[in-house]
Amino acid sequence: RELLPPWLVIVAGLTGIVLLCVSTKDVPIAPLSTKYGIVLDAGPSRTILFVYQWTTIKANKTGVIREFSSCPVQGPGVSNYSDSPQKVRKSLEPCLNWAQKEIPAELHSQTPLYLGATTSTKQLNLTHPILSDSLLTALTVALKSSPFNFHGAQILSGPDKEAFNWVAVNYVLENFFKYDWRGQLVPSGKGMAGILSIEGTSTQLTSKVEKENQGPKEGVKLQLYGQTHNVYTHHCPCHGTDQLRSRLLSELIQ
Repeated sequence: RELLPPWLVIVAGLTGIVLLCVSTKDVPIAPLSTKYGIVLDAGPSRTILFVYQWTTIKANKTGVIREFSSCPVQGPGVSNYSDSPQKVRKSLEPCLNWAQKEIPAELHSQTPLYLGATTSTKQLNLTHPILSDSLLTALTVALKSSPFNFHGAQILSGPDKEAFNWVAVNYVLENFFKYDWRGQLVPSGKGMAGILSIEGTSTQLTSKVEKENQGPKEGVKLQLYGQTHNVYTHHCPCHGTDQLRSRLLSELIQ
């Protein structure tokens, strides 16, 4: 059996002594920074406050978010406060206070807050623009008084609303990206789904077109996860659930 050279034994011993004598510290690993965002979905019959959460990890320069929690606002939709807009603030207070408890206090000022109003408020703006402006002003005052970073309250156009729905559906279906076996984000390689949105008085079909000149001018261009998506909505008035119900009753009567 070969013996180790004396000089190697001495060096190894000195190295061991140094390692034992020198204090060691764990190398800190910087935790992923968690961010939050708040969206108030002001629909025709009710308003829901959604809290979203994401980290600093991005997929092709776009954040990967998840719904953290939500709070249904008690009472009717915001458009019902058009005659007394000062009351809309009181209706939002419970959910805004709830959100302050859900989100760490040190992140309140960094948390964007946004309100998007849809069908009924849009109709109010067409028929009574002064009442609509007063309502949006009251909403702005109420949301600015919160500790969050208010980004605006606005009435969503039809194409914008349907484009957001299209993004939400394809996001849930993992059509933009997916997680591989290592847990890393990679392109999904799948096509995009179209969506059919059926409302009371109309139906909307929203889909992506491959070339921008294939769709109408009122389309929405989206830059998501390193790709450009041209999304267009085909509006079908008088083809909603109200008309479907009327036709069904007519058939039953006959």
